[in-house]
Amino acid sequence: MEPAWTGAQGDEQRRVWLTVLRPAAAGLAERASEIAQAVNEHTSERLPELLVNEEALEVSRASTEASIRDFAEALLTGADPSGATHLPAPTLAYARDGARHGIPLTTLMRSYRLAHAATSGHFAAILETHAGDTDELRLASELGSAWMFAYVDAALCLVEEAYTAERDRWLRSAAASQAETIGTILAGKPIDIDVATRRLRHDLRRVQVAVIAWLEHHEEGRNTQAVLEAAIRDIASAIGSQRPLVHPLGILSTAAWIGSHSAVPPKVLDELRFRTAEAPGVRVAIGEPERGIGGFRSSYLEAAEAQRIARLASRPSGSVTRYDSISLRAISTVDAEQSRVFVQRELGRLGSRDETTRRLAATLRTFLDENCSRGRTAKRLHIHENTVAYRVRQAEELLGRPFENRTLELRVALALADLVGEASDAEGATTPIPAS
Repeated sequence: MEPAWTGAQGDEQRRVWLTVLRPAAAGLAERASEIAQAVNEHTSERLPELLVNEEALEVSRASTEASIRDFAEALLTGADPSGATHLPAPTLAYARDGARHGIPLTTLMRSYRLAHAATSGHFAAILETHAGDTDELRLASELGSAWMFAYVDAALCLVEEAYTAERDRWLRSAAASQAETIGTILAGKPIDIDVATRRLRHDLRRVQVAVIAWLEHHEEGRNTQAVLEAAIRDIASAIGSQRPLVHPLGILSTAAWIGSHSAVPPKVLDELRFRTAEAPGVRVAIGEPERGIGGFRSSYLEAAEAQRIARLASRPSGSVTRYDSISLRAISTVDAEQSRVFVQRELGRLGSRDETTRRLAATLRTFLDENCSRGRTAKRLHIHENTVAYRVRQAEELLGRPFENRTLELRVALALADLVGEASDAEGATTPIPAS
């Protein structure tokens, strides 16, 4: 078997490729997902201004994994890396999305160089397990490093071409004008309502309901925008609109505004659903309906907060989170550290994370929600009234005080208990205001 790359066609190079590099390439491909996660963490520590939220991290991770697999395949087959003519789909999407959102090319290129450096370290460790002796390891390391450098050099040229072409196309498109107008409104800057309506082709004098639909994970080959828009269309149809203003926020999330001539009944918002068969894996957050440009902005900011809480609460795919239902939790978790301290002080031992204590806390929360009615609490939890009474007594013992003391603070702490333990992992996860 002959490698196509000229750098590996000497007798010693060919032998090392067959005995060390090809097995190492198979190992690299097998561990691509694990290595991509570690590389992503390395990059995010050094480029926090690029990987600012969960979506950016996931898109970067998917791009890195695809590139690792692509390089491993080139190494396994002996392909000439300098002759690459295309990028893996997630890597191409990452470059184009950066162009549309105004990420500087220098920042994007640095992220690739950081990923290359981190991946090289993992690849070197894999090579060590396949080399027979130090001389073979030295030759394999030199050849593997040269192969990877040639691959990355070719890939960066393709990234730059894709970025430049997409940026030029974007700046000439109507979407750029739309993004600039939306960014102006969401930033709270003054803009004439008639001018904004004409640019957006969306009547801003109507009642506005903002929606954010998102996916937690990137799957290669899936048309994410089509999936997200399918969920948005269902939500818009339930509200009574067939023409929502749709605005992609990134590869894995899309915002939309639904206009209505009249007020939207709360019952309609509480019962919003979408067909999960048409939008698998999608989650949706919605803001409250408000009229005009001010409503356009406030509803979006509320939808972004609803998304943040949905992520903290690990809401399942197919869920719709309305801001009105989580507003207290949103306001109370703006400062995650203060929220954690508050919950710890209010609940004491009742804030423990074991299953028994969590069940006691959940029962007490329902009991307070039902105005201390054992009957209604029992019916809602499908347990006996005596069980309710027993659990409430147990919860009081863990609290160390009667539950009637500081009832408001207790109810807030119970509402936040399932969120603040995860808060540190989701800091910065709020959907950003779209850039022009």
